[in-house]
Amino acid sequence: MSGISSLVRTSSKLIRCGQTSARRSVYTTAVRLGEDKKQKDLDMASMAKKIDPKEAAARKAAEEATKRALAAKAAREAAEKKALEEKAAAEKAAKLAAQQEQAKKAAEKAAADKKAADAAAAKAAKEAAEKAAAKAAEKKAADAAEKAKKAAGKAREPVQQKSAEQDAKTSASGRVQTADSLGSRSEGAAKKAAAEATAAAAARKAQEDAAAEKASKEAAAKKAATEAAAKKAALEAAAKKAAQEASVKRAAEEAAAKKAAAEAAAKKAAEEAAAKKAAEEAAAKKAAEEAAAKKAAEEAAARKAAEDAAAKKAAEEVAAKKAAEEAAAQKAAEEEAIRNMQDPIQSLFLSSIRSTSSAGGLENASPEIKAELESELERLAKQYGGQAGANMTDFPTFQFTDPDVDPINVSE
Repeated sequence: MSGISSLVRTSSKLIRCGQTSARRSVYTTAVRLGEDKKQKDLDMASMAKKIDPKEAAARKAAEEATKRALAAKAAREAAEKKALEEKAAAEKAAKLAAQQEQAKKAAEKAAADKKAADAAAAKAAKEAAEKAAAKAAEKKAADAAEKAKKAAGKAREPVQQKSAEQDAKTSASGRVQTADSLGSRSEGAAKKAAAEATAAAAARKAQEDAAAEKASKEAAAKKAATEAAAKKAALEAAAKKAAQEASVKRAAEEAAAKKAAAEAAAKKAAEEAAAKKAAEEAAAKKAAEEAAAKKAAEEAAARKAAEDAAAKKAAEEVAAKKAAEEAAAQKAAEEEAIRNMQDPIQSLFLSSIRSTSSAGGLENASPEIKAELESELERLAKQYGGQAGANMTDFPTFQFTDPDVDPINVSE
């Protein structure tokens, strides 16, 4: 029986080794097929991820359209900004011109007001001088008349006294002579008074002439001062106007320079945009050509990869078929070798296996086999302490009981 058991164990090991080898070969083949499928899936995924040239061209066209729209928007914004700047410059120039016109009108009005004031002052001064001269002449004439009257009165008093004395002393003839002399004396006094009046009138006239000349000089000086002030105001207005015109001219020149700079910048931007557009078109054309070339290369690579995959698959199928044929041949050879074995123990084991397999298992085994099994189980029960009739294939049951332990009194 021990020989049979050893034979069974050896046969089981051989069978397990054969099964392990078969499983290993099957696993290796499956792993290889899985890796090939995985690589094929990766190749298909990478081919699916590649960009379509039509899609690339459409995306490029969309990007170019977006860039052109942005460039047009920038040009519109630049034109609007330029128009606003020109409008602001025109408004500034108009405002400056209006201010200059207002300043000019104000200067003219001030000059006219000053001229009118000067004319009114000169007229008033002339009228005052004339009135003063007339009043002085009247006063001088009245004074001269009063003096002449007083002089005539003084001249008549001595004559009257002398005539009274002559009248008292002389006779009528003497009175006539006295009257004649008195008449001559009064005539001389009158002449003297007339001369004094003439001298006074001449002096008064001289004073009036001097006053008139003085007034004329003052009026001329005032007129000269007025003319100088008007000339100075005109010069200041002219200088201010020239400064304003220079400022307007400078502002116009700055606006023109700014406009020219803006136009140059716009022209430069347009040239740069045109150059950029041409470069982009060239780049797009080049990219399209490269995409077409790349697509052709990819198609060729895909076609080659497909051909390589098909060839590889065919080679693998041939290899798998060959391996299967070799495995089948090896198995057949092993079976043939096993059949051709002349070892008595192996032959006995094979015959027992065949008889067991043909019998249908332990349930349908022969009485001899069942008796042998019973005897083996009894031997195992006796060897390992089993009771008669015990089923040694069941797991044993264990019962544990606690022993009786005397109590320990710690206080004792």
